[in-house]
Formats: sequence, structure tokens, C-alpha cells
Amino acid sequence: MPHPTPARYVAQANDQRRMPLPPLFWPTVLFVYALLVLQLGGLDEWIVGHFYDPAQHRFPWRHRFLTETLLHDGGRRLMLAFAAFVALAAFAALFKTRLRTWRRRLVYLLIAVALSVALVNLGKRLSNIDCPWDLAEYGGDRAHYGLFAAKPASEPVGHCFPGGHSSSGFSLFALYFVGLASGVRRPRLLLLPALLLGAVFAADQWARGAHFPSHDLTTAYLCWLISLLTYRHLLWQQALPAPSS
Repeated sequence: MPHPTPARYVAQANDQRRMPLPPLFWPTVLFVYALLVLQLGGLDEWIVGHFYDPAQHRFPWRHRFLTETLLHDGGRRLMLAFAAFVALAAFAALFKTRLRTWRRRLVYLLIAVALSVALVNLGKRLSNIDCPWDLAEYGGDRAHYGLFAAKPASEPVGHCFPGGHSSSGFSLFALYFVGLASGVRRPRLLLLPALLLGAVFAADQWARGAHFPSHDLTTAYLCWLISLLTYRHLLWQQALPAPSS
């Protein structure tokens, strides 16, 4: 009778089979390429420029109900409610037998989401990149320095990179890795919540003049990286095999 394969080797083989493209290499290649196009190709300014009204010297959508109240403030409350729900579920898993098998995955989801939002916003506090609405060409009073330009120390400090609001949406990349660990048949479908919500939150901030697309692209990449590394640390060896077709 053959010896059973150790669980960690099953998990590793299963992981490699269900992630044919390296989950770090290709996202990094795409991120670097897109960042260069946005920054050096002028696509950042071209996209944001569509939301700026030069006649009024402002972004008309900055304080609209849809963009500020619903998508920005309401979106933030929605994601706080989601995080609270996951935290309560993880706590309940300590006592509820039927949730016990989900305990580690719920803890992972909570940690990955919290780390994504916290580290992106920490990056904002440490950066010196201005928001579009602060720049002279968009009605502000500051000179425009790109990500790869040296900003003089005499210039006012900006804290607009990477994009903070979209981090709550892109933090849901963690759902994809929960799907991998749970052995679902099509875990890539679980990328949709992060891509859709992150894109909506990002576009909302472009319309308001709060961020350039490169700011939110960087946020998306960081959230993916954080979710991936947290998965490798907490869940990889516990991954379940996907059901056979």
C-alpha cells in the first residue's frame, strides 16, 4: 500500500498546477510597463485632463454627490463594514464548530485586507507626490514633478502617492487567495471584486482630481503583492486540492 503524500507536498503541487503563470513575475512586468507608459508617455495627464474644466479652473466632479458622498465616503464605509464582518466571522470561528475550518482563511483575509490598506496609506504619508488638484495646470499653485523627477526641498510636501481610497477595493485581491486555499474550481473569478471595486474607486478619484492613474496602478500592485506574500506565509501549505472537472 503506497504511503500517503505529505499534505504540504500536495498543497505545493496543487498550487503550482493552479497558478501556471508566476503570481509575482508577470504582475511585476505588467506593472512596470504600465507605470512607464503612464508617467513617461503622458497618459496620466491625458486621462486626468478629461475631468478638468479649464474655463472654471477646477475639477467639476470634485464635490458631486456621486463622486464625493457616494463613491468616496460611502465606499469607505462599505469597506469598513466588510472588514468588521470578516473580523466578527474570524472571532466566531474560535467558538463555532462549523466555522472552525474557515478560521485560518478568515484570519488571512482580515490580515491581508488590513495590511494592504495600512501600508498603502503609510506610503502616502511618507511620499512627496502632489495630487492633481494641487498642480498649477489643474487650478492649483504647485509645480508638477513626476514620480521619477527630483522635487526640490523648497517645494511644499505632497502626500498623494499611492492612491489611498482604491486600496480598500484592491485589498480584495485576498479573496482570490482564499479561493486557492479553499480549493474552488475557478479561483480567478474571485479577482473580479478587487478589479471592479478597485477600478471604480480609482476612477472616482481621477474624476475628483485627487490622483493620477499611476497612483492607483501602484496601489493595485502593492495590494496584490501584500495579498500574495501573506498567503505564502499563512495559507499556502494548507491549500486544498481543486475539485476535478
